[in-house]
Amino acid sequence: MKKISLLLLCSLVLIQGCSAIMAGKKQTRKDLSVIRIGGDRDDIVQVLGAPFMSTRTDDGGVKDVYKLVENAGTKGTKTLAIVGHTTMDVLTLGLWEIVGTPLEIATQEEATVFILYYDSAYKLTHYEAIK
Repeated sequence: MKKISLLLLCSLVLIQGCSAIMAGKKQTRKDLSVIRIGGDRDDIVQVLGAPFMSTRTDDGGVKDVYKLVENAGTKGTKTLAIVGHTTMDVLTLGLWEIVGTPLEIATQEEATVFILYYDSAYKLTHYEAIK
């Protein structure tokens, strides 16, 4: 019986914090209005961050690929989720993970892939959004 209790306690310690970590890894909301034809690449990268992938095109331009969650939460909601999960973990001695981790998995949103094409002057010529 002591071995089972020890095994259960070790398991709880190992999974403790998973939901808080998952909440911390979620994307925050980006201002997608910056994606407009004629926009400067530097301005777009400043708002959206570094692209997931970037390659040169045959015409001397650049193709950037972003994976963005369109309905992502704000930094405040992300912080609130981390604090909430951590608080519940402490109050329940780690048992919150039985509820919190599946909750975080269930509330993950699908990312939209944005492919942005720039000309040789680094101006946005066109883009695609793939869900």
